[in-house]
Amino acid sequence: MIVATHRNLHDLVKKGVFREDLYHRIYVFPLSLPPLRDRDGEIPALVKHFAAQVCEVNGWKPKVFLPEAIQELQRYSWPGNVRELRNMVERLLLLADGAVDAALVRLALPAGDGEVQVMAPVQSGSLAERTDAFEREQILAELKRHHQRMTDTARALGLERSHLYKKCQALGIDLRAMRSGGA
Repeated sequence: MIVATHRNLHDLVKKGVFREDLYHRIYVFPLSLPPLRDRDGEIPALVKHFAAQVCEVNGWKPKVFLPEAIQELQRYSWPGNVRELRNMVERLLLLADGAVDAALVRLALPAGDGEVQVMAPVQSGSLAERTDAFEREQILAELKRHHQRMTDTARALGLERSHLYKKCQALGIDLRAMRSGGA
């Protein structure tokens, strides 16, 4: 049996909140594994492994993670550890049209200011509809973060300004209403 926890069981036994007999039953051969944020050198190999695994399971064509995308992934703190990284790899594979680049990683990762971007998951609709909803939420979050400054928002998303304007129009984002405080 393998048991995993992020808590110090010995301290919990001392405090009386974890049963001592259970502690001695499971604490036979302890392994300590540092969090992923302390092992960022392992991220490239993990990304490659998870990408191959996800593509094989889903019958998808393999996609390349560009070096700058890997660097972006290595900058993130990974509070959810390896499981969060695996989920992120799958999300990136779903979103990428071709190779996964740094702009896509920045788009998919939680906001850098410590604020997690909470998106209501789209439970129905085609993949295109779900992707549009995701893109809309990301663009709106970046517009808010950059106070509707299109140049800064486009740069943060890795887009040309003209492409951002076209995306907003296609996704039904009313920039005039946003600037006037209406949306």
